[in-house]
Amino acid sequence: MDLLTLSRFQFGMTAFYHFLFVPLTLGLAVMIAILKTLYLKNKNKKYDQLAMFLMKLFAINFAVGVATGLTMEFEFGTNWFQYSKFVGDIFGAPLALEGLMAFFLESTFIGLFLFGKDRISDKMHTFAAWMVALGSSLSALWILIANSWMQTPAGYKIVESPQGIKAVLTDFWEAVVNHSTLIRFLHCVDAGYIVGGFFVMGVMAYYLLKNRHVELAKIGLKFALIFTAIVSIAQIIFGDLHGYQVTQYQPLKMAMMEGKWYTEKGASLDLIGVVDDEKHETKVILKIPYLLSILSYHDPNAEFKGIFDLVKEYQEIAKKSQEKVKILEEKLAQLKATNASKEEIEKVQSELALAKANAKAYNITLDDLPSVSMVFTTFHIMVYLGFFFAAVTLWGLFLLKRGTIYTNKAFLWTVLLSIPLPFIATNFGWIAAEVGRQPWLVQGVMLTKDGVSFHPTGNVLFSVIFFIVIYTLIYIVFLYAMIKAIKKGPQEDNTQPTPPSKSPATVTAFSKTKM
Repeated sequence: MDLLTLSRFQFGMTAFYHFLFVPLTLGLAVMIAILKTLYLKNKNKKYDQLAMFLMKLFAINFAVGVATGLTMEFEFGTNWFQYSKFVGDIFGAPLALEGLMAFFLESTFIGLFLFGKDRISDKMHTFAAWMVALGSSLSALWILIANSWMQTPAGYKIVESPQGIKAVLTDFWEAVVNHSTLIRFLHCVDAGYIVGGFFVMGVMAYYLLKNRHVELAKIGLKFALIFTAIVSIAQIIFGDLHGYQVTQYQPLKMAMMEGKWYTEKGASLDLIGVVDDEKHETKVILKIPYLLSILSYHDPNAEFKGIFDLVKEYQEIAKKSQEKVKILEEKLAQLKATNASKEEIEKVQSELALAKANAKAYNITLDDLPSVSMVFTTFHIMVYLGFFFAAVTLWGLFLLKRGTIYTNKAFLWTVLLSIPLPFIATNFGWIAAEVGRQPWLVQGVMLTKDGVSFHPTGNVLFSVIFFIVIYTLIYIVFLYAMIKAIKKGPQEDNTQPTPPSKSPATVTAFSKTKM
């Protein structure tokens, strides 16, 4: 492998590994907060015991997630120095806010929740649970703001500095919201809820199959099922909205996700197919006519642009940007010669820097594209799994209504064995999103190959091997700790509520009768 491929592999690997833990954190945090709220409302101790048990699993997951996430932030400096120099003025802010606002909020209240039990009031304990959930969501929000800006940049300008051209912020809120932040946040966080929901359902099913903690497992399974059914169905809506947004702002990514090489009018949705990257073709096995045009443009006869035409369009943009560079250079020379105002000169300099960036970034060929087969396959598996999750939860609701859910072994085994599937879906979704936005680090502004640091290839290879070894060991320890905690199970308090004390008069009367 060359330096660029190794650097991409290392970042992709560490991101993939880190994202094994993030979605479970998101899902468990909200479920724990809801359970604590239910306990606060009806004083059923089972809700409280379940919340404490899940928080222990959350803490194990959180610790490993933090450890694996830190390496990614260092990699921006070590492996992607050119990229960090280019977008540091913009990208640094959300990463810093993620640490200052989200991480410290989450960490503080995890400690308060775990060690404050029976030392603080139930209301304060419940408040701590909600603060953990808020911290988790804020963490996801700032990371997705940073990532979304790379996918659909906004609120910035390009300037030339002594260190080279770079992006600087012009409108904070426009950069924060940009074109895709909101829907990407909803789609991603909801995926985390599905991960958490299936995880809890699977653990509760395990207890029911083993005939352990039965009463608590029944409550936990019912709660997790209803929660997961809601978020699974919502994800179908979020997924559709996100797909529509990608089509508008990242048509090349959507074309690769759908394996469309040629432009089609009234495009079909290809449900099953095999992409051949070398021959630049997709062998379609099963398709639904017009559905892709309907989903992408809400018009059955809409034109869906294919990869070949989109690459030509980008080449044309690069050509026009190059022509614009010459015009702006002449204009800049004239302004300097006529002693024009500083603001006027800076404006033209910024337009010139952007034109240079566009001329280089859009000058791509088919050889610059990633594996379309990988993007197509991971995207389709993610979508199919999303519908599978909704179907399983609807099945569960049906059994719940019939009163047979706790004894239906087929369902219990299904949700137990399905625990890994939402993890696969979320990571495949990220692969489709991140590989699919190549060849750009920042859409239309910076190519990935221009962002990498200049290291000896052997150094990067060594760090890749080092990370694989360390991460494998960490994951083994993580699995051991999680399985041990689950096998041990929740700490149940089966003491009956203390009956109301009898008045001395009553006791005396009873005693006399007895005598």
